[in-house]
Amino acid sequence: GYNTTQASALTGVVAIGTAVGAVVASMRMRLDMATRVIPLGIAMGLLLILMVFISNIWLAIPFLIVLGGLGGYLVVPMNALLQHRGYTLLTAGRSIAVQGFNENAGMLVMLVVYAGVTALNLPLHTLIWGFGVMVVVGIALVCGLYRGQWWPLRVA
Repeated sequence: GYNTTQASALTGVVAIGTAVGAVVASMRMRLDMATRVIPLGIAMGLLLILMVFISNIWLAIPFLIVLGGLGGYLVVPMNALLQHRGYTLLTAGRSIAVQGFNENAGMLVMLVVYAGVTALNLPLHTLIWGFGVMVVVGIALVCGLYRGQWWPLRVA
């Protein structure tokens, strides 16, 4: 029920958290430790699912700052690792081109999925919940593939 200005302010709150998370990651993380942040993606997906239950703006603001902070802390090491590995496998220009293509292709796929789901007139809460589950499962599979397991939550 927010107007455009109010919704934009909430986006700005997420951006503040993202900036803080990115700065903290740049100070604390090294390239050889970059893969340790992958499980934060699972935490982000779980927080997305919990976001459905927040209806108070004073709870939403710190929640969105934390969500943005996790995103910033996750993106900086992952992007550094991607650029480093891309540079060692390809030239710097090709690495950037491949990264840009994949980011844009991912956004296009998500827009198609969003358009398809909204055409079904599903409630917004269902969309948020579904996206959160998709993030959790996707990152869990990435964790599992990185560890050489078919499922990352396997008990040793």
